This record gives sequence, structure tokens and C-alpha cells, in this order.
Amino acid sequence: MSETLPRTVRKLGLFCLVGVVFALAAAIPLRCFGAALRVGGGSLLAGMALGLSLALITRTHNPWLIYLSLALGALTFVPLTLEWPPGDAWDVHPWHGAPSIAYSYLDILRTSLFLLGIPWPFARFGHHAPDPLPHAPDTTDEPEVDVQNPLATASPGTTEEESKKP
Repeated sequence: MSETLPRTVRKLGLFCLVGVVFALAAAIPLRCFGAALRVGGGSLLAGMALGLSLALITRTHNPWLIYLSLALGALTFVPLTLEWPPGDAWDVHPWHGAPSIAYSYLDILRTSLFLLGIPWPFARFGHHAPDPLPHAPDTTDEPEVDVQNPLATASPGTTEEESKKP
């Protein structure tokens, strides 16, 4: 049984993939493609883990699993704060006369690929529908009430003609 993805999810995945390619392509003129793959790949995986943990929250109604997913999602921010995988300004070798912001490329890449990793797993695996309504009790056994004459009600098992006879 093959499941087809909705068009918007495919477009979102393509947009994120193009963003990742463009972000990594900037490493070529800065001569740090290996470091960019290491730093960007780790950040992309951490962002995807956050997207998956958020998707799991939408799939479950168990409070403990929701809190566990939130804790796992919070742990994905640790690589951003510790700057892991390691990548430093010394790994970037820009051309002569490059702007000084080029040395911050790996820090910018770390954050941008983390953010680009979140949306697609959430859109793909999350449950995007309202919660089901609670089951309403069956009211077919209650007598019907005549709007014109509320005192004349039909008893269960009788037809309308029988209930209107004096």
C-alpha cells in the first residue's frame, strides 16, 4: 500500500532541500566544504529530531509521552548552545578581501540548517486535524417533543399518528 504525500508537504520538503543545498553551496568559495558538511549535517539532524518530536506530540494523547517528547525536543537545542559539531572561524578560508562576516559562516550555517530541518518531519509525520469530538450519547430512545404542543409527547414505540389521537 503506497501512501502519497500531499502536494504541500512535497513542496515544503523541496523548499527545505533547496535551502540546505544553497546554504552548503556557500562553503565552496569559502573553502570549508568538509567542515560545513560536518557542522550543517549535525545541525540538520538535530532540527529534524525536533520536528519529529513535535510531530509525536500531535499523534498522542498520553500526557507522559507528550512530556517526554517535549523533553527530547528541548535536548535538540543542546548542539546549538554547545556549538557541536565543532566548527570554528579558523576552518573558514575565504578569498582575499572577503567581508569579515564570512568568518561567521559556520555559525550562521549551524542555525539555518537547524531551522530548515524542523518543518518537513513535522509536516510529514504530524497529525494535522482537529481532535475527534467525544461520542454523543444515543438519544433515539427519548420521546419526541411536539413543538406546537410540548405537553403532547410520543411515548417510545408509538407512531406520531397514535400519539396525536385523543
